[in-house]
Order: sequence, then C-alpha cells, then structure tokens
Amino acid sequence: MKSQTVVAALAVIGVIAVVFTAYRGAVTVMSEQVVLGCSEQRSILHCVYHRTTPGLLSTEYQIVVGTSPNRGLIYDVPYPAHDTRTSWDADTGLLTIAMPGTALTITEAEYVDTR
Repeated sequence: MKSQTVVAALAVIGVIAVVFTAYRGAVTVMSEQVVLGCSEQRSILHCVYHRTTPGLLSTEYQIVVGTSPNRGLIYDVPYPAHDTRTSWDADTGLLTIAMPGTALTITEAEYVDTR
C-alpha cells in the first residue's frame, strides 16, 4: 500500500514538472522584445532592449541595457515598451530611460562591460 502511494505521488510530481516545463517553453516563445535605442560607447554598440513576457497572473516587463538582448543590466519595470523612451548623452555616455512619472538614469560606468 505504501509503495502504491509513493508511486502515485511521484507520478503527480512528474506530471506537474512536465506541465511547468511546457508552460515556461510557451511563455518564452510568446515573449516579445523590441530595441528602444542604441549608442556606441568605447567603440562598442550598446542597446536598450524592452522585453515583454506574458504570465499566468500578470505580464512582466524588463529592460536590458547591454551589448546583446541576453547580456547586460536587467531592470524590472512596470511599463510596456510604448510608454518607455530612451535618450543618450553623447558627451558623458549618460543613459536616461523615461517612463510615465519617473526616469531611470544610468552612467556609462554601470552599463559598459570592461571584461
């Protein structure tokens, strides 16, 4: 009797794991990414990417500042891409990301990868 209970519990855990993996795969496929702006700093092109990922209960918005969409500083923000604007100061390398009611300012030293 105990072995049947253990087998049933492991089967339920397996089904949950498969469903969760399928859900994460579907969400990854459904996520949307746009480029908000780019600037060349220290002879390397840096861009601001906005990623929208639909969720089960809510939608996630992320901003990635870096050399590629998968490498750089990642910020969780509460606004979609159409409510977000970027501006670069060519002299100082200062990046400003403006959103409704707030702005995020990032210095060149924070987003330039020196590795």
